[in-house]
Amino acid sequence: MALYTVLYDSKQKEVFDEEIKPLLLEYECDFIAYDLSSMPQLVQQSRILIWLGDENLYRVLPHASEQEWWIGFLPHPEMNRCSRLFNIPSKPEEAITDIMAMEEPVNADLMYCNERLVLGSVMLGNPVTMKPAVQVDEGIWSKLTQLAVLTFNLSKTCLLPYRLETAKESVVNTAALGITIVYRPGNSDFTKRVVGETSEDEASLDAVILAPRSISEVVHFLLTKVLPKTVRNVSLSDYLGHIKTTALNINSGKSVDYSVDGELLSAEQIEVRVQNDALKVLSSFLPKKLELKEHKESLRTSGLPKGQAVQEVINRPLHWIHHADQEEVKETFITLRENAQTSESYLVLMVLATLLATVGLFANSAPVIIGAMILAPLMAPIISLSMGVLRQNTDLVAASSRTLFTGVLLALLFGTLLTLVTPLHTVNHEIGARLSPTILDLGVAIISGIAGAYANARSEVAKSLAGVAIAVALVPPLAVSGIGIGWMDWSVFWGAFLLFMTNLVGIVLAASATFLLMGFSPFHLAKKGILLTLAFVLVVSIPLVLAFNKMVDEQRVVYALEGWESKGIEVRDVKIRSGDPMFVSVTLLSGQPLKGEQIDDIKDEMEKLLSQKIRLEAKTAVIR
Repeated sequence: MALYTVLYDSKQKEVFDEEIKPLLLEYECDFIAYDLSSMPQLVQQSRILIWLGDENLYRVLPHASEQEWWIGFLPHPEMNRCSRLFNIPSKPEEAITDIMAMEEPVNADLMYCNERLVLGSVMLGNPVTMKPAVQVDEGIWSKLTQLAVLTFNLSKTCLLPYRLETAKESVVNTAALGITIVYRPGNSDFTKRVVGETSEDEASLDAVILAPRSISEVVHFLLTKVLPKTVRNVSLSDYLGHIKTTALNINSGKSVDYSVDGELLSAEQIEVRVQNDALKVLSSFLPKKLELKEHKESLRTSGLPKGQAVQEVINRPLHWIHHADQEEVKETFITLRENAQTSESYLVLMVLATLLATVGLFANSAPVIIGAMILAPLMAPIISLSMGVLRQNTDLVAASSRTLFTGVLLALLFGTLLTLVTPLHTVNHEIGARLSPTILDLGVAIISGIAGAYANARSEVAKSLAGVAIAVALVPPLAVSGIGIGWMDWSVFWGAFLLFMTNLVGIVLAASATFLLMGFSPFHLAKKGILLTLAFVLVVSIPLVLAFNKMVDEQRVVYALEGWESKGIEVRDVKIRSGDPMFVSVTLLSGQPLKGEQIDDIKDEMEKLLSQKIRLEAKTAVIR
């Protein structure tokens, strides 16, 4: 009796006879052509060399497990998933040398889904949606095509309910877009990118659950896990879950569509299990296998929908951004209610921030002013006011308005007092920068309001609130308003106070709209508050638009005159000041001293160039 039996693919006998069989002639081998019509009857613990494609292996490997055959794999053109699972060398010579050197086989596990052998992965969910996850190892153009297909289908995409029970009877009730189950995470580029690779095998499966609650999370998943060639950070995102166990039972209360290695199937219940030491393999290329001890399951599902949140997301199209569930609404509302209260720390920080900002303004020091922005606590009651306006909650509106009004009065009072004892009366750069707000400042306020609302609704990004406070700069305009009162200069007061009001109404509108989009209030309840806030924004926008147009006109004049030459005279250092007519300050460069008549001629030509009257302040400089 020969030492080895070789099962080869009868459909590719010519290829076998030409490429593989000559390499085995020096060994004691019997050759059996295999097809799906019959299974060869061989004794237990026979040494079997297999040259078959994946299609045949689905039938052969379970039989080999029952008969305790010692299996050696020879690389076959259609042995794709099996090659990846068992780390089969691509060169026949290398595989044969390794097999012949093995005196004893190593034990390998097999994974089954509803008693069907799985060589690659089990996947549940919408095939169109999950396809980009399966094909992450394809080229960039294929990935982009799949991304386009997925984007087109997002409007019809929804999460489905699943009940998952592990081998130790731990139960997870959740909703998911899809679930991928593999034996070894490294055998799937998708699972490898989500949970990382393992250097050792153990008798367990890895289930990765994809449960995005918004289109933005789907896009994040694609950009971070699908499109990049490599993923350095394998931390688990909130919309992903990971279960490691020896068996997993899944049902959805109805027939579930799933696939095993790409073949579409359907069943009311899906049972995936790992059979420990199921196959004896003649190979030294398999990862080291951990000894079977008391198996410790791992469930990382804290970010998945649970409880009432499951009912709110299933069978509904995905929103553009994640909508808050009832638990999140409750937690955020409690936090904002606390932020709306006037506390001792709020009063102290408000006074200190105002004093620091006023000193920084007089010192013309941007770093000091930035410190005051970070210290200022005004953002908290304004965001609370936004939620109160959105939900028409009079208690929250009243509490946050009182706190906000108290803070504004303190800022004006202490800004004025410090101005009265400071012997300075000059509008420097930092003070002047807050006297002429434009529509651009409203844009800053709106963006900051969006960021502030999002940071308050998501505890994991709350650390960004300091950056929001710097961007919107609420206290410095109030400090400048206090300086205006101290100087009895009402143009300074109103210019700076308009900037504060711009920030206030912009933040309230943007934060309310952001909370609305995130699901913190139904539209019919929020409509009145949003419209009222929008009306205030439109009123404030009138002077801002006028100021912006004025700024554009001034920039146009500077652009037209800077570097302009006439009769050997060059214009430099153009500065514009408000007035009627416009006040233009320039430096005139020439090769000789200029007379008054020449300066008058230059002024006349400037007016023709600009098509408007100006008042000219000219300094002359002689170049030799």
